[in-house]
Amino acid sequence: MSKFLQLYDISYQLPNGNILFSQVSGSFSAKITALIGRNGVGKSLLAQILSGEIKPTQGTVLNADSSYYLPQTYEISADTTISDLLGIQDILDALVRISLGSIDEADFSLVGDHWNIESEAVALLTKWGLSAYSLQSPATQLSGGEQMRIRIAAAFLSAKTTLILDEPSNHLDLHYKSKLWEMIQAWSGEVILITHDRYLLDQVDVIAELTKEGLIWFQGSFAEFRVLREAEKQRAIDELATIKIEEKKRLKVAQQQLERQQKRSAEANRARGNQNQAKILMDAQKNRSDHTSGKMQLKYDRAKEVGRARIETAQKAVEPTANIVLHQMEKAAHQSAIIAEITDLKLPFVMPQVAPLSLTIRSGERMAIVGRNGIGKSLLLKVIAGLIPAADGVIETFSPAVYLDQHLSLLDPNKSVLEQISQNRTKEEISQLRMQLSQLGLPAKDIEKPSMHLSGGERLKSALALILYGQSPVELLMLDEPNNHLDLESLAALESMLQQYHGALMVVSHDSIFLETIGIDQYLTVTDQAWEVSYKMPDLRRDF
Repeated sequence: MSKFLQLYDISYQLPNGNILFSQVSGSFSAKITALIGRNGVGKSLLAQILSGEIKPTQGTVLNADSSYYLPQTYEISADTTISDLLGIQDILDALVRISLGSIDEADFSLVGDHWNIESEAVALLTKWGLSAYSLQSPATQLSGGEQMRIRIAAAFLSAKTTLILDEPSNHLDLHYKSKLWEMIQAWSGEVILITHDRYLLDQVDVIAELTKEGLIWFQGSFAEFRVLREAEKQRAIDELATIKIEEKKRLKVAQQQLERQQKRSAEANRARGNQNQAKILMDAQKNRSDHTSGKMQLKYDRAKEVGRARIETAQKAVEPTANIVLHQMEKAAHQSAIIAEITDLKLPFVMPQVAPLSLTIRSGERMAIVGRNGIGKSLLLKVIAGLIPAADGVIETFSPAVYLDQHLSLLDPNKSVLEQISQNRTKEEISQLRMQLSQLGLPAKDIEKPSMHLSGGERLKSALALILYGQSPVELLMLDEPNNHLDLESLAALESMLQQYHGALMVVSHDSIFLETIGIDQYLTVTDQAWEVSYKMPDLRRDF
């Protein structure tokens, strides 16, 4: 019997009755499989079904007990230790009891083959750059990136055959992403990667895309997969255009037929007024004409409804990123060639030994701030934005600048983007804003929803719209890990928006593909000693 994870006709129904996905089948027999799909399609739920954590509404899973599931998030408390995060505290306790003379069978069963688990765990902490911590250190001392590194280590300490890793590269810089990939390659079993991270996707050769209708399997590189999807996207766009033309012609013919019949009916009504014809004959003619007109009206209405349904069906097949259009803001009345001047800046809270930063930010420049986690990249943006005071130095800004944090906190969760952006606007301006929001890929129904009910990609587009279509022109846009948690379609939309943005840009990101795509032309690198500006992308796999 196969040892691989296998699915047979899996379906899952949400508590509200909606079917999330159905007829999902397949065998995860490849060494590494990337599981992708739009946010909200149910990838994490499928992962929990694969690992046996939840049951499908219908269908069968084979070998679920052989898998280890690493979820995206993990709740910790003040009492949670690193050994708890690693999932080995019970084994460590059993080892202590055995060393004190316990002969309890339950202790030996718990330990199993893990007699060296403590040394293995310490070695993994060292590998992940966490040797400063002990196994009993409180987990609350760890940053988000450090917690993720330890939880990844827990997966590789498990005795399971298949690892299911749900967005494991979240909060990891490229240095640790490369370490993650090394460990995945060295793993003796199978790995299922739920990820939108193109650094990881570019290295897999089996892709399973989850859709509402099931899994679509692709054997080949992610680059080849993208070419295939782009071709499918273009076919969908062409099909939509063809259907619109066909339905316009069909509706025009139906309308002409209806108008001709309505004209004949009108003539029959006029003839009825002619007293030279028998009343019975005239009434019969009128009834026939009215009956025919009614049939023609039904035919026209039916043609209109069928056409609308065909267009709506074709529209659903078109990716929402197909035609992202960003309208350029008006320039500030006295736009300066220099947006900001930074002189001898020292950041608070982080390495005092780093030399002061002096930097000139010019109009239209695109700069990425790169370096390892915890070194002050996000902090620099907050200081430039005036949200946190500098430890020392001077920042002069000569044009409007906006900082967009990872949590998109400028969005009011209880208000819609239309409500927020429409404040103090005229009816004509609001009508224009509706059109502009639509061209960013935000449907009319979504721009009137409270932002708390939008997807991550929709919230990001909404936040950028508030900035870029605000009443004050923004000449410097500062973004902190803007592509975190985005699916591939939302990421493509973000890239399209930023490509069309003409102002100055400062971005914190570990995604080299994203930075190249949006046209970054300068890289500000921070090390333990100094800030450095270069005009070519540094090796982001280095531990700066």
